[in-house]
Amino acid sequence: MTQGLARSRFLLVALAATSLSAQVPEGWSWELDGAQKDPRSGAVASGDWAYQAMPPGWHLTTTTQGVTLFPKEPRPMRGDWGVETEFFLFPDPSDAGVGVVAMATTGGPRFEELRFLLRRDGQVAVEGVRPEGDTLLVPWTQDTAAAAHDGKEAKRYVMRIVHQGGVLDLSVNGREMLALPLGDNVHEPILGFRGGPGLNLHVARFDLITPLAPPKQR
Repeated sequence: MTQGLARSRFLLVALAATSLSAQVPEGWSWELDGAQKDPRSGAVASGDWAYQAMPPGWHLTTTTQGVTLFPKEPRPMRGDWGVETEFFLFPDPSDAGVGVVAMATTGGPRFEELRFLLRRDGQVAVEGVRPEGDTLLVPWTQDTAAAAHDGKEAKRYVMRIVHQGGVLDLSVNGREMLALPLGDNVHEPILGFRGGPGLNLHVARFDLITPLAPPKQR
């Protein structure tokens, strides 16, 4: 995706959400995977999705479509950067992923988005998104899996992503899960949040980070 197309896509999503400011997270825009539908509150039927303010944070429910959210006033990340999000998976989650999205804004990246995802079994993966199809850049990995969701009670996860020295480190609940050399996959990304289909989750925070410690020796 070129820089102009990426920005046009983002602006269209932001404009679409402007009239719904009372129904979606303040200062955020959204995009569903398929047909765009206004969010509801409370219980939702198949094909719909819901948003509810629940301080601190928001509560999201998805059914047959996943949703991706970006700040309406984006801050492109340059150089060394990081993000940490805290969320709770509620009972009976699907096997879809939840986590952080990095949307490229400059240059000629291979993928328009990278998704850093965690699923209910504690495994993580990195997915590249482009118009012709999605690609698993890092397959779901069992070796470093976090504690799995038992399907019964809400479970807390803290996902932290730090980009330093051209390498991205992803950790969950303080445990490093994977390290990925980014190369030219993401250029000055805008960071957002991803919730896959069939999930009921609470997003407590989404914090941008400026790493100060030197990069790890590899």
